[in-house]
Amino acid sequence: MTSTQTRLRLVLIATAGCLIILLGIVSVYAVNQSNKRRVETETLLYELEANAYGLGSNEWEAIANLKVDSDLQHSSEGFRREILNELETIHISHAREGLADKVQPAALRFLTDMQQEFALISDGHLDEARELNRSRVDLDFDLLDRAIHEAITRFESETQHSNRTALLSSIATLLGCLAAILFLTFRFERGRNLEKTNLRLQELVNDLSLSQKQLSHLAYHDSLTQLANRALFMDQLTQCVNRTKRHPDYRFAVVYIDVDHFKTVNDSLGHAAGDQLIVQIAERLMRSIRRYDIVPQRAELGGQVRAAGNDILARLGGDIFAILLDDIRDPSDGIRVAERIQQNLASSFSVEGRPLQISVSIGIAASATNYSAAEDVWRDADTAMYLARAGGDSRYQMCDPAMHAAAVSRLKLESDLGQAESRGELQVYYQPIVSLQNGCLSGFEALIRWQRPGFGLVAPLEFIPVAEETGLIVSIGSWVLREACGQMRAWQLLFPSKPALTIAVNFSARQFGQSDLVEQVKRVLSETHLDPGSLRIEFTESVAMQDAERTTRVLNELKALGLCTSIDDFGTGYSSLSYLIRLPLDILKLDRSFVSEMYKNKDSRHIVNTIIGLAHNLEMDVVAEGIETLEQADELKLLGCQYAQGYFFSKPINRNSAEALLKSSVRDADISGTMAELSRRFRGIASAPAPNP
Repeated sequence: MTSTQTRLRLVLIATAGCLIILLGIVSVYAVNQSNKRRVETETLLYELEANAYGLGSNEWEAIANLKVDSDLQHSSEGFRREILNELETIHISHAREGLADKVQPAALRFLTDMQQEFALISDGHLDEARELNRSRVDLDFDLLDRAIHEAITRFESETQHSNRTALLSSIATLLGCLAAILFLTFRFERGRNLEKTNLRLQELVNDLSLSQKQLSHLAYHDSLTQLANRALFMDQLTQCVNRTKRHPDYRFAVVYIDVDHFKTVNDSLGHAAGDQLIVQIAERLMRSIRRYDIVPQRAELGGQVRAAGNDILARLGGDIFAILLDDIRDPSDGIRVAERIQQNLASSFSVEGRPLQISVSIGIAASATNYSAAEDVWRDADTAMYLARAGGDSRYQMCDPAMHAAAVSRLKLESDLGQAESRGELQVYYQPIVSLQNGCLSGFEALIRWQRPGFGLVAPLEFIPVAEETGLIVSIGSWVLREACGQMRAWQLLFPSKPALTIAVNFSARQFGQSDLVEQVKRVLSETHLDPGSLRIEFTESVAMQDAERTTRVLNELKALGLCTSIDDFGTGYSSLSYLIRLPLDILKLDRSFVSEMYKNKDSRHIVNTIIGLAHNLEMDVVAEGIETLEQADELKLLGCQYAQGYFFSKPINRNSAEALLKSSVRDADISGTMAELSRRFRGIASAPAPNP
């Protein structure tokens, strides 16, 4: 072979080698680009799935809380926007290939039905919302989840195929290069190139695996505390419930934890401080999960608790945590964990350099109740927590079979109360306020009553707390104010006198917190034509102490209208005398607890005397509540108390009985008779049957 032929062959071999290398590089680059696009789409699909879980968690929280508040609405809108953005990106990247063609319609159906469900919850149609969730939303979510996982599986299959192709292409390239190098007598290390390629492929596989783990962690863990979130907790709880069906000896428990007065921390220190506190609470709760007890803490609980198997601590949102106790011996294990939580949270927290004392309310539901669904366990633990909170801060409560019935009864009460005003079931009763100085009727206190169908006349203690918690007290309070003012104006026209009759109306904390409270009162006075001096606004110490500065400002504005202001149940709270001096008050109402103890406890009489003297020094009148005996009335008159109300004179009476009282001569009574005679006259007229209108 001539040198020219040799050179020509070498050139041809070198050219072929270069072409093989170039083709290999192009092929690997194309495969890498395709794999990169698939990985990006898989990431979007995982994020879409996580956002769908988040939206579903918000839907569960809305049903559990029976409302969609502003924070929940904002969170849900964020999830919807993220889902739509991810769908658009996936569609743009893979519309031609059709690799995610089932995801978009499934996601849109899920969003549409979820939005309808949120609207039903916001409007209070909970039964329709639950039916929609069962009939469509759950099915839509399953379809979406299946479509996402089918797409991901397909992407993974395509990626594996591309990787194989890239590997074969790399090998072919290396072989071609080796052949060219051998013919050109250049020796290269074929194994070295192949090792580099394999290392690169391994790096890509590791990166993909890490991304999948990160996405899975984000989908099932709380971003602030890194604890399990609601989705993971409910999934594990469902597994525990199913395990009890297969293994009768297996037991578990749910410990539901809510931080007492956490909103106060956010309102006073800010949400950043609240997040710091949540992280610290989570760390202490982690230390409360079961461990071996060297010495049993309480013998009556059945000895030490077994070590945790797969116990899970989860943050369910806001200041709510839950612990799933796996494989417990008996329900006492749940109680022991609750006591350990209380002990671990007893010492103060430090947030932004400030010491904070935090307590929690705990509800416990154990599988001994034979649950059939995870939601039932959740419901009973939640109910038990609310019962614990009702008993005071830093308490725990074990669920019992009566809790579910009580919860159903509570829901029915809320529903009926929400419609009571429109159905005309609410009534205003009037309790006379009597002058102890001249014995005449001074006015009335307006008190709400509810004539509930099938239950009769419901006492305020049974429904007012519910109205306070649900916010219905605002509309109910406005109705009472309007009704009482209108009725008093009508009585003043029918029974004119000097001084004119007065009407006292109680304002709740929620009412007093309204920004347009003064405008509401002004509008009612204008519409009913009642003289402002005939209206007395009553509020409790606790209302005044919530925001003393705002309270002072609002009371000054009310007094500027000509109203009288009165503080109710004085002495039962923790008010400061400095606040009492600052508040523009006309009347101080002496609580019945002091009145009832005057003859049983010498100190109570001194307290009553001191309060009356304090009021007089501050130029305030005193109204004593709960007068039930002649001795109490005589003693209060002797101590200088101006006004009194209570069963000694009259119980709260309806409008007809009040009119009968006004028609009698008791309105113009004088003190010529004894207090006992005055009481008989009042009670005789007030208790006499009056015709219905």
